[in-house]
Amino acid sequence: MCSESQDGAVRRSRRWVLVASILLVGGLAAGEARGDIYVHVMNCASDSTVKADAYDAKDGVRVTPASSKDVSTGDDEQLHCAGEGKGYCQMQFTFKGNPERCYGSATETLGKHIDSGKWAVIKGFEIVTYCQPEVEQFDSKPASCEDVCGNCY
Repeated sequence: MCSESQDGAVRRSRRWVLVASILLVGGLAAGEARGDIYVHVMNCASDSTVKADAYDAKDGVRVTPASSKDVSTGDDEQLHCAGEGKGYCQMQFTFKGNPERCYGSATETLGKHIDSGKWAVIKGFEIVTYCQPEVEQFDSKPASCEDVCGNCY
């Protein structure tokens, strides 16, 4: 009678080990697929806020970003996406500040690929037909906005 209760306990403990192993491996695989690319955004444009959206590299219809941040003048943020073997995030940058900053022009989103670990620096705004951020990619974090563009506009 004693051996029966021990056999049941051993079977139950083996099941728990199997279940825990499956959950652990599944969780690690999901984490790698989801957050393997990190990009940085720095806003050097004066008196502005820019919305930065990061989309997965193979995201054909950009509806829901993998991550999104509002970046104000002088701030920097880190965003993430699934690189999906491409090594970049699809980024969209949209001006969100005072319309007078763009002389009342309508705004337009700027799309750009930002490579893994790189920095997207907003240097100002370009107004042609629409007002959109002027973004340049850097390999590492600039020491300061002044190093990037002197007096950013």
